[in-house]
Amino acid sequence: MEGVKPMRAPFEGKLVRLRAREPEDEPYHNQWFNAWDVVRYLGRRYPISHAQSRKMLEPDPRYGWSIGFIIETLLEGDPIGQVFLGSASAEDRSAELGISIGDKSRWDGGYGTDAMRTVCRFGFDMMHLHRIELGVYADNERAVHVYERIGFRTEGRRREMYFKEGVYHDTLIMGLLEGELVDG
Repeated sequence: MEGVKPMRAPFEGKLVRLRAREPEDEPYHNQWFNAWDVVRYLGRRYPISHAQSRKMLEPDPRYGWSIGFIIETLLEGDPIGQVFLGSASAEDRSAELGISIGDKSRWDGGYGTDAMRTVCRFGFDMMHLHRIELGVYADNERAVHVYERIGFRTEGRRREMYFKEGVYHDTLIMGLLEGELVDG
């Protein structure tokens, strides 16, 4: 059709592809979640075993209906992180988002931003979500910048929510509504 822009594949961005998590991903997952630089701004505090890592790759009923993906580079197919939409509610058309780029060599290369856009586009277009929200440490400036760049807005602050590295950290609650995603 003339004038109609073709839609990107729902699991692909410009730099990344989202794919199902597989048992074979466990060694990557374990390495990522045992690297302090990676988990520093996540809710994790302690090292995890391979058994715990295997269990984390499985759906967790505590998060209601959820979908998790491995983030891999589009060109090489290298796994570099993971992202999930959890606590999804069909009635509210909302979900919570979590992301981590575990391959530190891919930090600051646009992969996290592209993965965020891709998973949000998937949530809105394929899951028919109206709202996606996330929590982020207020002092995680790099992540906050990425979230704001793609359209997330700060909706609230939970003061001294987490104690980590000998300091209390505030958490920002950020939300993105259907139609607010800034495509890049």
